[in-house]
Amino acid sequence: MKKRLLSIFLVSVLLISILSACSGGQSSSGDLAELEKEAPEGELSGEIKVASWNVAADALTETAKKFMEEHPNTKVTVEYVTSDYSSITPPLTSGKGAPDVMQIQQRDFANFLDVFEGQFVSMSNRLEGRESEFAEVALNLVKDKDGNIMGLPWDIGPVAVYYRKDFFENAGVDPESIKTWDQYIEAAKKIQEANAGVNMFALGLSSDDIAEIYRMLLNQLGGHYYTEDGKIDFTDEASIQAAEMFKRFVDEGLVIDAPTWDDRIRAFVNSQNASVVFPVWYAGTIKTQAADQKGLWGLMPMPGFTEGGPNQSHSGGSTLAISSQSENKELAWRFIEYSLMTNEGQDVQMEYGLFPAWLPYHETENFKQVDEYFDLALSEFFGNLSADIPTIDYGSHFLDVNGAIVEALGEILDGKDIVEAFEAAEEKAARDTGLEISE
Repeated sequence: MKKRLLSIFLVSVLLISILSACSGGQSSSGDLAELEKEAPEGELSGEIKVASWNVAADALTETAKKFMEEHPNTKVTVEYVTSDYSSITPPLTSGKGAPDVMQIQQRDFANFLDVFEGQFVSMSNRLEGRESEFAEVALNLVKDKDGNIMGLPWDIGPVAVYYRKDFFENAGVDPESIKTWDQYIEAAKKIQEANAGVNMFALGLSSDDIAEIYRMLLNQLGGHYYTEDGKIDFTDEASIQAAEMFKRFVDEGLVIDAPTWDDRIRAFVNSQNASVVFPVWYAGTIKTQAADQKGLWGLMPMPGFTEGGPNQSHSGGSTLAISSQSENKELAWRFIEYSLMTNEGQDVQMEYGLFPAWLPYHETENFKQVDEYFDLALSEFFGNLSADIPTIDYGSHFLDVNGAIVEALGEILDGKDIVEAFEAAEEKAARDTGLEISE
């Protein structure tokens, strides 16, 4: 529901922007704002505001304190905002009052670049020659249509399977023996039989979150939403396979419906599910919400569709972008650079469970520390699951595209043929976006 409301909200502010331009009001410029190629000489000074939310804002608040200690003539204020963007879209629309730096989910960033053209600063000049330091799956999501890097990737979400060791042991299932989803389904039946009241998954089947695991499976297979020439394509082989596997999970009786985020948390807290397929950042949720289950949770890579097949996927992750309205773009850049491209800055991000998209940090000792809750080097484990994640293009119309997919998946679970459901979804997405459908 949140994503659907966001889509409506962004469409609304776009209409407001158009009406404002037609009535002589201020509108955004399409001119590309860029950082200078070299940092100006002299001591940093001035003030910036940074918009972020929840634990990410906590991390930036601590980072800001350390940054200001090193640069005493600066002031960095972190503003806590909501993740629905309701406080940053109005100033982007009016062209006045936007924060200097803002957090935007990587999945939504292309939509922002399209709707708010000219409102973000290109970082390509400063990153020249260092692009390879960032995970490709994240860097791919912060580029505009001309290849300019318009935000710095903050974190990434490599996916794994969190599983309850005790439930697996009760069923005599060795997680290391599971290499494919077929094997996982067979193991799940044994686990559910051996543990009363336990299902393998708790998924949002009756909400917009129905598409979460489909997206992860699609990415694992290297699938896409659009062809290379930008046409809608939901009926390629990877998409069909992902939907078939998702439907199998449900049809085989492995899933309990947990529509909301809180419902899914309650499911594992109450020991109702034996596994969770989710990204690295969910480790913090498990640790804080189920502290009494310390030592009971293990981790394993996603099974492949075939033995030895692709088993890496990505979900979540944000970017930090600079507003072209900022009067101190240099300070904004230097704060982002300190936060995301230094070991000192990334030490703070790691404390808050934000898995770095900046690859050099993966070689540090702090990155390799053992997590006592899971009894393994958590970040190093997920680091090994992030080297070959296929890139995926969510595009500037993802909110509409996802809405069509959500509707199709509901129909598929109700018995509609997968191809027919996705063909209907393509037609809906085409109507909503104006894009063509691939032949």
